Amino acid sequence: MFKHILVAFDGSTYSQQALPTAIEFALKFDSDVLVEHVSEHDRGRAVVYSSESPADATRLVGDAVKQIRDAGITAKGHVSDVGTGHVAKAIMETANANNIDLIVMGSRGLSDVQGLLLGSITHKVIQMATIPVLVDRTRGVKELNAEAAPQATRKGALVTG
Repeated sequence: MFKHILVAFDGSTYSQQALPTAIEFALKFDSDVLVEHVSEHDRGRAVVYSSESPADATRLVGDAVKQIRDAGITAKGHVSDVGTGHVAKAIMETANANNIDLIVMGSRGLSDVQGLLLGSITHKVIQMATIPVLVDRTRGVKELNAEAAPQATRKGALVTG
């Protein structure tokens, strides 16, 4: 069903929590996984601004790929370099170029209105996708640790195009 899975990964707590979800689906469906990281750059008049170096982005993706491979899954990584505001488009272009069957992403759990107002990348991908998008809505590790809530549950939403 899902032979090729893309997991969008930016190193945040939310994307880190999406990795086990991608691994779980890959194991269940005997899939391979592509870790996609999009480096966003602001281009000024005379200079390009970035919050991470290409080496940082490569290391981030490499660590995620290693985690997936350690689970016995075929995985590779990809780093895209785009201008501000084009992250969702880059994710979709990578998905289309690699015959992806499922996109797995983390989410901060914003409401629909907040997502629209803030321009959530996850929300944009859902709107653009013609393939299923699994949004892992697991609450942030810091939130869970702060509450020390043993009753915390894992919520997910599978959105099909």
